[in-house]
Amino acid sequence: MNKNITICVCTSRSVIPRESVVEVSRQLTKAGYTLHYEADLCETAISSHQAMREMAASVVIACYPRAVLALFDRWALAPQQVIDLRNHNGEEALRNFSLTTEPVSPQAFDPNRIDALPAHPGQDAWYPAIDKNRCCNCGKCHDFCLFGVYEMEEKTVKVGHPRNCKINCPACARTCPQRAIIFPKYPKSPINGGLTNEEAMGLDAKTLYNEALRQRLAQRQAGVSLLRNKPSGKNPS
Repeated sequence: MNKNITICVCTSRSVIPRESVVEVSRQLTKAGYTLHYEADLCETAISSHQAMREMAASVVIACYPRAVLALFDRWALAPQQVIDLRNHNGEEALRNFSLTTEPVSPQAFDPNRIDALPAHPGQDAWYPAIDKNRCCNCGKCHDFCLFGVYEMEEKTVKVGHPRNCKINCPACARTCPQRAIIFPKYPKSPINGGLTNEEAMGLDAKTLYNEALRQRLAQRQAGVSLLRNKPSGKNPS
């Protein structure tokens, strides 16, 4: 197996348990693997094509494989293998390397290596990724989104402006008839890339549109409020 391993720690949301990352890191280090850590794979996927290309040459340990593959597919890339550490514990993940959990010297791996990674709770990368194996390019997500996240290019849907997405809003995913839209950090499946059903998927389009519209109006009102309260810069008379 490839000896180069990339592990997403998901520092801002902790959807991947720290103790599982530490356990896997100790065993892989002892077995001679080279480990690279990403604080937030979602952020890297929209900010660095080069970093994603380098990671594609490795085995990626992160969250649900469907979500990870969709992140790489943004750049027409695919990792060597994806191992799920969100839905499986460290022992289960290590079986992919024919390894088991066994006593390892604490000096074999320093947890500070992952604890020192940057975290941005509440301001981390949040945007949709598209499962191309499911997407039928119907354009419903493009028509629904009020924030210009999606683009239609030659009748193909793409996430053109991911940073326009609103933190913690997965409404567009619920409109997708193929459940092809993934928000990797969402707590429930199938929106986060998992494969189980979710009751919230049954919400009707009108309710979802009104929800997104309320968010847009609230954002505008907040902007007006800030302008009104902004100091004029003039000296008091």
